[in-house]
This record gives sequence, C-alpha cells and structure tokens, in this order.
Amino acid sequence: MPQYFPESPEVMISPSIVHLSTGKHLRGGERQALLLHNGLLENGYKSLLICRAKGELSRQSTSSLSAVSWKGEWDASGLMRIITRCKSASPSIIHCHDAHSFTHGIIAGSLLRIPVVYTRRVVFPLRNNIVSRWKYGKCRLFIAISKAVALQCLRIAGQERIRIVPDGVEWRKPSLSRAEARTLLGIPDGCFAIGTVGHFTHEKNLPLIAALAGALKKEKKDVRIVCIGPYGADLEYPDNMIFTGYKPNASDCYAAFDAYISGSMNEGLGSALIDAVVRDIPAVAVDAGGTRDIFPENRPLVSFGDESGLILSVEKMIDNYEQALSDAKEYGIRARAIFSVENMVNKTIEAYKSVIKGI
Repeated sequence: MPQYFPESPEVMISPSIVHLSTGKHLRGGERQALLLHNGLLENGYKSLLICRAKGELSRQSTSSLSAVSWKGEWDASGLMRIITRCKSASPSIIHCHDAHSFTHGIIAGSLLRIPVVYTRRVVFPLRNNIVSRWKYGKCRLFIAISKAVALQCLRIAGQERIRIVPDGVEWRKPSLSRAEARTLLGIPDGCFAIGTVGHFTHEKNLPLIAALAGALKKEKKDVRIVCIGPYGADLEYPDNMIFTGYKPNASDCYAAFDAYISGSMNEGLGSALIDAVVRDIPAVAVDAGGTRDIFPENRPLVSFGDESGLILSVEKMIDNYEQALSDAKEYGIRARAIFSVENMVNKTIEAYKSVIKGI
C-alpha cells in the first residue's frame, strides 16, 4: 500500500489512530474494530486499540491493544484513563466504534484537540437532546456501515461529514466439514438445515423465526431451524428448532447450513447474514434497513411484519433449491468484493484522509 497521503507533504506521512471500543462482548462492532486495527498495523500504520478490561476484545491476540477499566459513559475514572492513553499516544485521529465510547472519545478529542471519527452501526434515530447535539457537532466525520445508517446520520450532519464504509468479512474455508459441523450442532441426518446466528435480543425477532418453524413443521417435516447464539428461554419453541447457545467460532458452523434466515426488525447491516451470503448460502431476509445493501437492488426482501411472506419465501426457496443455489453463487461473488476486509480498511483510510486534509 502506498504512503499515507503522499500528495500532501505538509501532512504527517504516518498518522496514528486510537480506536475506542468498549463493548463487553465480541460482536459485529468489536470484530470490525479489531479487523480494522489489524489491517492498519499490517499496512504499516500506527494504531492503538483501547478496549474494556475483562471484555472479550481484551483477550484477543493482537499487538498495540490497551485494556482500561471502564464502567460506562458516566465513569469519570474511566474517562480519565482514556484521556491519559490518548494523550500518551498523541494520535492524529480518535476513532470511536460504539455509542458508549463516543461520549468519552468526544471529550478526550475536545480536550486534546484531536479530531474524532465515529462509526455508526445501527439504524435507530440519533438522539436530539442538548448533550447529543453537542457531541454530534464536535464529531469530525461519521462512518455509516450502510445507506440506511447514513440516512439516519443525515438528520444531524451534512453529507460532507458522512462516509459509507461497509463491514469487512474474513472469508476463509471453514475449519469444520459439513458432517463435523452438523454433528457439533446436533442436526439429524438427512435434515434440511436453515441457520440463523446472533445474540437473540428483541430486535432479532425470534418469535418470527418460531412462527416460521411452526409453519414448516406442518409442511416440511425434515426441516430444522438452527439458532446459534444466546437466547431467552421465556417462550415455547417448536421442536424443529435447535438452540446451540453461544459458539466462539460460529462462522465455522455455517458449513452445516443448507440455507440461512434473517428475521431481524432492525439491522445496521447484518454481519451474520453477510457471513452466509459470502459463503454462497441461499438466504431469505427481512428488509430491516441495512440488509438491503447486502443484496442486488432487484433482489426482493421480505417486508417487515409480513409473516406469511416470510413463510412463502422460505417454502419457495426449499422447493426451488437448485435455482436458489445458483442465485446464491451470484450474490456471493458480489458480496465477497463489497464486504472484503481489504475494502473496509481501504475505505476507512480514505475517510481518515478526508479528516486529516481538513485539519
């Protein structure tokens, strides 16, 4: 990769980036922060990743990682630790990767006179109170992971302060064979397995998946819906649903899937769905905002709240599976180009470039 900003000799050739990612778990946002951090380091850039002590991100094997004790946005001691680390690193940019770290990132940036970049990953409307308006006004650049997220950012920032940078997926051959993955997940022999992966919070719409399972149980008795991730046990689920709980290397389990289902109500993009599409797995998805960017414009998605439409789409996919496989290969080629780690890193560097040149 060429030197950073070679056309601007008056600007630092190798600016350093401090990343703030304070999530407890290793979900989509934390994984993207880690991929970006590693990508910058591999290409010779200075990058420091500050994360929550005892969080899953702090246990990842990478260099230039700094774990701090941090209890939340109103943790004054945690704020001082972040300011101290940022001051010591003297970065060109502070990059906040979640809403919780954004408050402290803005305060640190304001005190140290360092521009702040904020990656927005959700389609929920941004708050419009006095504190929020101050924070958003101080943010030099918003990175949106999809067009749907960018539209929300436009409510509080002009187009010149917004860049769209899709997530990157580490595409690799699964370490498990199909048979090994199906054994691990407890999928009976001969069953058509429809997978869905995530932390099954309210937004993931598990009741909709359960309704689908109930309908398929009547018509497609050899179908199983396999749910990988934490879930609430407060509902009764059809017995053709398999719940595996959390799997640390869930992407390896995709080898077991014949198809994939995404029923989420809201998605900034949908990293688990991308993991399926880049692996040429036929997928049916609800139009949850960012999920639209994963497929070509002419690819129909299920409208939000259309339970019967979801059921019909899945049944059609099963009944016309050869065509579904053919379509999935085309979607996979497109997705592997758009959602590569290399593309994500390069587009983020371009975003940094626009910030540095504006200083």
